[in-house]
Amino acid sequence: MRTGRCLCGAVRFEAETGATFNICYCKMCQRWSAGAFMGVTTDGFKVTEGQDVLKIAQTSDWADRGFCGLCGSNIYYHAREYGGPTVALGSLDDTTGLTATRQYFIDKKPVGFTIAEDTQKMTEAECMAHFAP
Repeated sequence: MRTGRCLCGAVRFEAETGATFNICYCKMCQRWSAGAFMGVTTDGFKVTEGQDVLKIAQTSDWADRGFCGLCGSNIYYHAREYGGPTVALGSLDDTTGLTATRQYFIDKKPVGFTIAEDTQKMTEAECMAHFAP
C-alpha cells in the first residue's frame, strides 16, 4: 500500500500498486504533464481526504483524468476498461522500489528526453491498435 497527495495536500489517497511504472508520450499526456506522464497502475485506489476537491475530466472516449481542483496537481489517469486508475508517479509519497517497464507512444517522445531503464516500447500505431476502442 502506498500513500500520495496533491501539491497542496487537499487530496490524499492510498493505492495498492505493483513495483513498476509506465511512461506515456502521447500528445494528451504531454499537455497534461508537460512532457511525459509517468504512472503506476493500481489494484486498489481510495481517496482518504478531499473527495470533494478531486475533479475528474473525461479526456478521451476511453479514459478519465483525476486532478486536484485547488492546485491542479495530476492524481491519476484511468482507462475505464483496464481496472484501477494509473496514479501519477509524482503524487506518491514514496516511490522506493519502482522501476520503469514500458514506454507508450515512443515515436512521440520529446527530443532530448531519455529514460535510463531498458523498457518495452510501443509506437503510436501499436498503442492505438492495443488500447483504442
